[in-house]
Amino acid sequence: MRKLLFTGFIMLGLYASAAQQPNILFMLTDDHAVQSIGCFGTIFENYDPTPNLDQLAAEGVKFSNAFVNNSICAPSRAAILTGKYSHNNGVRAWEEFDGSQQTFPKLLQDAGYHTVLIGKWHLHSDPTGFDEWTILPGQGDYYDPKFLDAKHDRKNPIQKKGYVSEIITRMAEEIIRNRDPKKPLAIFVHHKSVHIPFLWDERENDWLEGETLPEPPSLRDSWEGRPAIVTAHNKVPNIEMLHKNFEDGIKQKKTKRYNDPAEKSMTIAERNTHRYQYYLKSYLRTAKSIDRSMGELVAVLEDEKMTDNTVVVYMSDQGFYLGEHGMSDKRWAYEESMRTPLIIKHPKGIKGATVELFAMNLDLAPTLLSLAGVDVPADMQGRSLAPFLGGKEPADWRDHAYYRYYDSKGYNIPQHQAVRTDTHKLIYFPEADRYELFDMKTDPVEMNNLAENPEYRETLQKMQKKLAEARKEVGDEDEDVYPIKR
Repeated sequence: MRKLLFTGFIMLGLYASAAQQPNILFMLTDDHAVQSIGCFGTIFENYDPTPNLDQLAAEGVKFSNAFVNNSICAPSRAAILTGKYSHNNGVRAWEEFDGSQQTFPKLLQDAGYHTVLIGKWHLHSDPTGFDEWTILPGQGDYYDPKFLDAKHDRKNPIQKKGYVSEIITRMAEEIIRNRDPKKPLAIFVHHKSVHIPFLWDERENDWLEGETLPEPPSLRDSWEGRPAIVTAHNKVPNIEMLHKNFEDGIKQKKTKRYNDPAEKSMTIAERNTHRYQYYLKSYLRTAKSIDRSMGELVAVLEDEKMTDNTVVVYMSDQGFYLGEHGMSDKRWAYEESMRTPLIIKHPKGIKGATVELFAMNLDLAPTLLSLAGVDVPADMQGRSLAPFLGGKEPADWRDHAYYRYYDSKGYNIPQHQAVRTDTHKLIYFPEADRYELFDMKTDPVEMNNLAENPEYRETLQKMQKKLAEARKEVGDEDEDVYPIKR
């Protein structure tokens, strides 16, 4: 496997001294599927879904095998902040984040950065490590959202008129334009998009209208040989179930539900296909505001003459199913959920590079600290990606990604552990004591479970050993079924 592909040339000086600390723009989004972003390769590329993110990748480095340790909003965000796995940062599922612990924004703050957070926090506690913060309560709303800051308690939020992505972008622009020129700025722009229910900016009303978008190959997956998900849902996921989950999300938000009179004359199969188009277009239209925000904030950096001294990062807190395997949402350790988009542009780094080695959400903390010239604490479990930005492959880089999902009480999804290597993925379900094994070279969409195939017994044993070694390496060797409380 080719590990690092790049065009352009290597530039030196990525690591900062105290006098040269770069500004940092870190955009974190919610549930943005890798397979919906043009530069990562998408079946929707003819519709140009993400021109600004594609441009960012052309000017920086994209990590095509970036994974999260735990595909839920809060655990992933806690891992990003701390550079540690869930069992070490205390957020396995729904727990309140302990803001007294070490985070990389605190360390940037100690190193002289002015740190600002705007948007979704979703960690059930007030942010720490930020000189200024304005956050959405919980998930927040798409239209006329309420915000909290250090001056307003949770019973007295501030309401702003408009669409949430536009509001967050304008607040970020104001911070950038009015920054203290004597201090480096680290601004964290955390969008609500593209979390369910998919409610888009009215500017996208006509985009994709009249188009018939391609369907993912696994949309009508039969799930043969993979009992875990069938057991969890008491049936095979399908298009109708996917759309029901979407509709339930809209109903919970007291938003006008989907209703198309044209369906009255359709067969069930035609109706399901029709509804999938609505689901997919709703998702892509909602995600469009994220791409617009990145383009506008990059333009602000250029206008402020900050481009030559600002690191720009784009990342989602996890992936998302766009109907693959008949599913919506995330959580499972399958590729669409476990993978996440990651793009980093360093003004002195290489351009147009693709890194295929495994990156993790845990790596963002040590990466941004090292780029800022701040010592990376020894207890951070991620590794700095900075060498890749200069065109180098670090020695002894990880050869796998370790994943663990803890919450068996919500969403009918059993607890599971997984290890993903270049060639295979093993998922273990401790409550049922069952395995799923996939050959990622011949079966990248994970349709054929090899765990009970006698011809793959040796491969299964090797991957079982690999999973045990991965758990030991990160210090996650507690009981196989964790007693999550809700």
